[in-house]
Amino acid sequence: MPIKSHTELNDLGCQIMTAAGADAMVAERVVDHLVGSNLIGVDSHGILRLPDYVGWLPAGKAARENRLEVLQDREAACWLDAHFTYGAVAGSEASRIAAEKARRVGVGIVSVKNSTHTGRLGEYVEHLAQDGLIGFFCCNAQGYGQFVAPWGGREPRLTTNPIAWGFPSGREGRVIVVDMATSASPEGSIRLKSRRGEEIPSGHVIDAQGRDTTNPNDLFGPPPGAILSFGQHKGYCLALVVEMLSGALSGGGCSRPVDQLYTHENSFCVIAIDVEAIRPLAAVTTQIDDMIDYVTDSASVNDSSRVLYPYERELLERERRLKNGIDVEQPTWDKITDLARSLNVPV
Repeated sequence: MPIKSHTELNDLGCQIMTAAGADAMVAERVVDHLVGSNLIGVDSHGILRLPDYVGWLPAGKAARENRLEVLQDREAACWLDAHFTYGAVAGSEASRIAAEKARRVGVGIVSVKNSTHTGRLGEYVEHLAQDGLIGFFCCNAQGYGQFVAPWGGREPRLTTNPIAWGFPSGREGRVIVVDMATSASPEGSIRLKSRRGEEIPSGHVIDAQGRDTTNPNDLFGPPPGAILSFGQHKGYCLALVVEMLSGALSGGGCSRPVDQLYTHENSFCVIAIDVEAIRPLAAVTTQIDDMIDYVTDSASVNDSSRVLYPYERELLERERRLKNGIDVEQPTWDKITDLARSLNVPV
């Protein structure tokens, strides 16, 4: 498995995207988002996705530049049409607008339709938390990308509908980020397992007959299986909340009978809350940090490990990979280098 530095992946990725026709600013933002996901260990949302992202350009499925259009703008709320601006660009810009509104009136909410794949939601709320705000982000696939069975069903009717929260901390280098799919596993993680020839945990996927399986290929078929909701009915209910908050509120669309499974489309909702509009930031973060210290001080069930707070593992992994490099599975690296050569980008 090749090991690449984050700078090498960033440089090569940007050259590939600009050679394919993307504006330099768009290429830089998108590739930085992908490689940033690799750095924290979320490889399913990392450079693995670059060939697909680049393939949207000649197909006209993604904008080469930032095409965000303001449809309605009020004091605390904003509605945008991304016109298939890359999700990493749309997500960052929407988060910036939400933060500006929160600083001005205490809370900001931005609803966006017709974005491409938004990628790893944790990045957006991490940045909001680093700025002393509370951040929330959720997205759906505008009715497409149906991989997840509803609670009690065996046919896919929902997508993985992720949600993310970010909270500030008073400790240097710490933010608390909760970033998760409402399904038992993200589809990208199952795809990554398939590419690596690895099994998936029991209880994540059912085959077309509704039987539990550890073979990731049973999800994709034929005939296709389905991912289960996390937490049984609880994840199912949260997935419906995401459909309504992302798809219905933005007008991008909710789950319904569709004629395609794979999609590059996303609608999303981002909310920013200014802590200082309610209480002094230092007072709030002191209570957050004291609570985190108390919870993580619990005796561990495993003497060789300790209790971690949400996002601590990712922050530690970022330090390790910045130093030691990023493992890229050979099939993914082959696809990237083949794509580079097809665009006359030196590898």
